Amino acid sequence: MADATEKKYDGFVFVTTEAVTMMDPTVIKTASPFKDLFPVKPADLERVMDSMKADGYDKAHPVIIWGGHNVTVVDGHTRLAAAQKLLFAEIPVIIKEFKTEAEALEYAIKSQVNRRNLTDAELLNCLTELDKRKKTGPAKGLASRDAKLGKSAEQTAKLLGVSQAKIERLRTVNDHASEEVKDAVKSGKMSANKAYNVTMEARRQEQFENEDDLMLARQTTLQDTICGMIRNQIQREMKKYPDSPFSEEASAEMQQAIIDTVKSEFKNITRKGSN
Repeated sequence: MADATEKKYDGFVFVTTEAVTMMDPTVIKTASPFKDLFPVKPADLERVMDSMKADGYDKAHPVIIWGGHNVTVVDGHTRLAAAQKLLFAEIPVIIKEFKTEAEALEYAIKSQVNRRNLTDAELLNCLTELDKRKKTGPAKGLASRDAKLGKSAEQTAKLLGVSQAKIERLRTVNDHASEEVKDAVKSGKMSANKAYNVTMEARRQEQFENEDDLMLARQTTLQDTICGMIRNQIQREMKKYPDSPFSEEASAEMQQAIIDTVKSEFKNITRKGSN
């Protein structure tokens, strides 16, 4: 066990062994960006308050505080808010040290990811704050820039517990979506996928000078989407049934069936559009 070290922050003395200590909740501070990452939801606050009324504060879940940053909460905003509303005299806290704000942010995010899946609104909030603090050196050419962006997306995806593709879509929304679309995602009124599609459609409309170019782009996008869906389904089937390869004849029949189905669906769409 590490030796205890006594330190003073903002007039309060703490023992910094990361052991749980008790503290008056009214003197604990909240501040951006930590309080903005995972805003306290009224329903969650009521649920936690009901639990605390019945059983008291569960010391297994102390509030995490960045001691060297004005005694600021890094993780545990809902628990703190509940304790303050219930007028608790003291609550369990752990004082942690972080070298940088980025390090503290990553800790706060990991704490939440370890408990649950983040909503699209929370993912966008986290990505926004993380990207503000990323150290990016000069990129030497497009290949270098793309490699750096890909590595960043991979690392961020791992931290947030989602796919790299989702991070890339969220980053597109963050960088190119209108404020109205971003606000819709952050308020939970629009999913990340819909926001991405809306944003890309707007960008395509700005990119093409005439209707013919725009229609061609839409057709290409639809074609790529359909092909991607088929490819993904085939890969899933191959993984599910690795010992059952299709014969050349069966493959040819399946290809023709897919082509016929797609043609039929497009004819239906065309007829509906003309009515």
